[in-house]
Parts: sequence; C-alpha cells; structure tokens
Amino acid sequence: MKKLICLFVAAAMVVSFAGCSNNKKSSSGSKNSNVTLKVLTHWTNLTKSDGSGWLDKFADKFEKETGAKVKFEAITDYATEVKTRLSSGNYGDVLDIPTGVATSDLPSFFAKIGNSNDDDLKDYYYTYVDGIKNSDGSYDVYGLSYGLSIVGAVYNKAAFKKAGIDEFPTTLDGLYDACAKLKAAGIVPVAINFKDKWPLSSAFDAIPLFASHDGNWQNTVYKTTDLFSADKPYGVSLSILNKLVSNKWVEPDLTTTNWEQSKSDLGTGKVGMMFLGSWAVPQMAAAATNPDDIGFAPIPTDNTGKLYTYASQDYMMGIAKNTKYYDLARKYLMEFTTSDFAGTQGFAPIIKGQESSDKVIKDFMATGVTVIMGEPGETGEEGSNMTKIGNEAGIDFWGGMYLQDVAIASQQGKFDQVVKELNKRWNEAKTTCGF
Repeated sequence: MKKLICLFVAAAMVVSFAGCSNNKKSSSGSKNSNVTLKVLTHWTNLTKSDGSGWLDKFADKFEKETGAKVKFEAITDYATEVKTRLSSGNYGDVLDIPTGVATSDLPSFFAKIGNSNDDDLKDYYYTYVDGIKNSDGSYDVYGLSYGLSIVGAVYNKAAFKKAGIDEFPTTLDGLYDACAKLKAAGIVPVAINFKDKWPLSSAFDAIPLFASHDGNWQNTVYKTTDLFSADKPYGVSLSILNKLVSNKWVEPDLTTTNWEQSKSDLGTGKVGMMFLGSWAVPQMAAAATNPDDIGFAPIPTDNTGKLYTYASQDYMMGIAKNTKYYDLARKYLMEFTTSDFAGTQGFAPIIKGQESSDKVIKDFMATGVTVIMGEPGETGEEGSNMTKIGNEAGIDFWGGMYLQDVAIASQQGKFDQVVKELNKRWNEAKTTCGF
C-alpha cells in the first residue's frame, strides 16, 4: 500500500467547550448483540473478503469481548472521499481522521476522547500539535494514532554484503563510501523515485527535521534567512541529494523511475537502499527474495557518529460526533491503539515505554539513535508559517517539484545556482508574508 510519510502531522487535539457525546450505550456483550460499529479505514490491504485480514481478526476478537459486530469500509481515495462525507454526517462510528481537517474543526465532526492528562491518555506520544493549549497546558483530545513512523534507510543487507559492506554506515562519509562500493558492484546505491515525487519528498523534506536535532525547529524555521544554505538543516538535505545525483549513485534514468518497481528492485538487491519511513519496511520485505535481507537504519547527516531520526504519528483515529455508540466506539479505539498493530505494520509504539515487537524496529533503536519528535508551538500556528512562505515563493515543501529541480540542477552541475535561487525566493516571500 502506497502511502506518504507526512512528517508535519497535527495531533488531533484542540481546545473546545464541546463535551463528549451524550448518546452513550453500555459496552456489555449482552446489550450489544444487535450493535454494528461502522469503521472507516484507509487500510485497504488489511481487510479481506474471507475475513483473513489483520483488521478482520481484530474485529472478531472485539466482537467476542463486547458482543458488538464491526463492519469495515475500506476506502482507496480516503482523504478526499471522507472529507466530503464529513459534511453529510455519513462517516460511520470510528474512522481515520482525514488529512486536511483543520484542528479548530475537529469538535464539529468528532467526539472528545478525553484530556491528555487523563490516566488512559497521558502515556501517549503527542508529537507536533496544531492546536491551542488549555490554560493548564493540557489538550482536549479528539484523535489518537496507533503508531509512530520513523525516518530511516530501508536497505538490502545481501546487496551491501555483495559490495563488501558488513554494517550500515554511521557517518555521512561512510554513507558516501558505501554508495561508491555499491555502484562498483553493479548495484544502484539509492533509489530516489524522482518521477513519482512523493518518495523524493519523503526523504529530502524529512531529513531536515532530524538534521536540526531540535523538536522545536519547525516552530521557528519560518524566521530563518537563507533556508537552503549549507549550514542549515535544509542545506544539509539538499547537499546529500546533490552528492547522490552528481555522482550517479541513483537510478540511471530519473524520468522513468517507478515506485512499485523500486520495491521489487530493492527486495531483489538491484537497489541498495531507499530513504523512507518505517512503514515501508513490511512492503519491502514482502517484495524481497528473502524478507530477512531487509534492514532499517538511521541516516547519518554528518561525520560525528551521532545518529538522529524523526518520528511522526501516522493517521489518527477519531470517534464520529454523531455516533449512537460512543462508549463502544471509544473502547474500540483505545484497544486498537494499544494493540500490536504498530508492531505488525512497521510502526514504533505510540505508548511511552512500550517496547516494539518488530525486530527491525528493535534493531533500529539499538543503534542508540536519538528520536526527534515535533514539539507543540505556543499558538499552534507556527508550523504553518513555513508552508505560507513556501506557497508565496512557489516552493512546494512535501510536494517534490522543487526537489526535482534540485536533482536536475545537480545532474547539470548547477547545484550552487539552484540553491542561490531558492534562497532568493524564500527570503523575498518571507518578507512579503511579514516574517
């Protein structure tokens, strides 16, 4: 299943005077035999007609426990369709909150789950919060995620071994040396998926988040002048892209790259690595000749040997405001987000202190990597200021087109010129936007 890592993701919380739905029913099995919870999901690959999907098995367990049936509606174009359905009131009882819903609008469509200080909510990771704090510093919670996606290098161990590389490098120079060895062995060192854009963006718009070493960085980056200069996190990322492209350590024909084919190529060792979120690991393993060949490691961005990554919440799940079965819906949501779903789908646990059951995630964390998670801004508006400047400047952060321009310039030996132009556009737009 193709999906993006959206690293500027908003935790679904907002201050509101709206309380929980008053339409509550008991969750005891004897009273729920005629109840069917409708659950909207983007996980089209995890519910099967024969009932063998992960979600189907979870629903069976929930029915045995509560007596209530669960009916899934798996939607391919999830965000677009569900955003439209919100205004109609036809969006089930439990659902993945579609991207693009303003935090301030959440109380209009979703029931309040509780307060972030509540006993059963206080141990969740709340990463980048696009909302307004309560006076006591807590948040009213309208959505919970089931896992954290971690940025790293998905790589083929067998391909690395063929190139004479025993361990994934922990320094930037070591990474470049590995790329040279992979190329010499007839292996494409890094697939950047130029044509599809979103994998390109998932890598090189994500690297600045952990190259900053600062969870508050996205709240202050809009104040930065010359954003793309070499000494800034974005400059570090673009410099890595330039190095890979200019040395021909990427696909030989960038205009014909293909995401689905790249998964097979990495799985069979034709490609050495890709920079993606941990969610991609199970997909690569499924496409691999030997699933155990697929590894996941932090991406070094300097030569200190200190490793960093960025973790962001995946989709958050919410309770429909108009549900007739609030208690059951909340029980379903809480059991789902505390289940082993994260461990089976390439995510790190969303609960603080919970150890992953995924060996790949365990090995990744065993490197001693420091995990950066976005911190909430004081007003909740800070994170969107970068997007405002980007829109004014015609720089599509998380869109991939400006990164395509950088890659093309790198091929042509014009990297310094494109960085100078990007800085000029950023600085002018920053002034226009009043920052």
